[in-house]
Amino acid sequence: MKLKAALLLSTLALLLVPSVQAQDYIPKSLSLLVYNDGVVQVDYEAETNPSLVRIEVELPGFPYESLLVVDQDGLPLDASVTDEGALVDTLGSTGIVVTYLTSSLTSKTGAIWTLNVTSTITISVTLPQGSTIINLSEVPVEIGTNEDRPYVRMLPGDISVSYITSVFDARGKAEEAIADAEQHIQEIIDAGMIVSEALDFLQQAYEAFDLSDYTTAIQLAAQAEDAADEAAADASQAHDMMGAASLAVSEAESEGRTKGVDVAEQLLAQATTAYETGDYESAYDYAYQSQITALNAEKPQSPIIYVLAATVLIIGGALYIRLSKKPGKPPEPKLMEVDLEAIFRDHPNLRMDDREVIKFIAESGGELFSNEIRERFDLPRTSAWRMLRRLEGMDIIEERKVGGQSLVSIHRRYQR
Repeated sequence: MKLKAALLLSTLALLLVPSVQAQDYIPKSLSLLVYNDGVVQVDYEAETNPSLVRIEVELPGFPYESLLVVDQDGLPLDASVTDEGALVDTLGSTGIVVTYLTSSLTSKTGAIWTLNVTSTITISVTLPQGSTIINLSEVPVEIGTNEDRPYVRMLPGDISVSYITSVFDARGKAEEAIADAEQHIQEIIDAGMIVSEALDFLQQAYEAFDLSDYTTAIQLAAQAEDAADEAAADASQAHDMMGAASLAVSEAESEGRTKGVDVAEQLLAQATTAYETGDYESAYDYAYQSQITALNAEKPQSPIIYVLAATVLIIGGALYIRLSKKPGKPPEPKLMEVDLEAIFRDHPNLRMDDREVIKFIAESGGELFSNEIRERFDLPRTSAWRMLRRLEGMDIIEERKVGGQSLVSIHRRYQR
């Protein structure tokens, strides 16, 4: 009798212990968006226990790329990748949304693509535009198309979806990408800028298209647009620096500081030549050296003093230019408090990478230099330039020149 009672108590104790996963989080939805090249965007949503500081979430498709986790209000959360998912610092959140890219859920045999995934909840799978489903592991809960993209909803379990993509769709996308690149590049050329590298990429896109390599043609067309944007950004910076150098030379001449002005004028002429040939980086460097030389120009002195002054000027100018090229910030940006909640509330449709950059600026005291943003997120110059223009257009950031560099600040309306 005592043995039976002990067994009964043990069973009740086990039943009363909740599972770790049930305490940590409850899956709500899992959506997969499949691209033409087999890359899958995963969107996973779950309810979380607000009493927990950190949870481990199981995710399909390791390894994960561009992983982003936000809470129920869309605010980013710190997360680290594990072999089976991610460790997320929920900090009392009641829900999370995990988004990432993966290439490990799809495989291709001949012309047939197959997606394999295991899910504990009902899952939604959206295939590339123009695809045709040829096999499903189970009868779907729902099947249909949205903007020419087939989709299925499947019950939990081991799910397999086989499909083929349309060659004509790929050709059409390549034609569209090349046409967009042509128009974009022509607009920059019409503005008087030289975009030789962009034209080289565009020519390679033509050649790939002629060989029916449509995926490569699309990639090269995108590279052509990026190269054109980068040339436009470099040209704008070089033009501004040449203007600053010309002003410095004029001021030196009007103040009678003619010693050294001839060197500044020669450097400015070299900058102009480089600019006219499309070498915008060299044009910027020559113009910068011209400006420094003009600012350090002095009035003529006696021969002995002239020799001494010229020596000091040359040495000082060389050291200044050398030091100015070292990494670091010229003057320290001021610190400020930023109202992130207001930014994300006013702009609910911000891209994920925009949110990360805004958060980084806020955590850095509300302002920092654009090169720090590029280094932190490993962004090409043209991508960073386009992102900052987009955020500035939404009145989220402000940008100004400080010491020859671009200082990015959170807009005054979002400063506390």
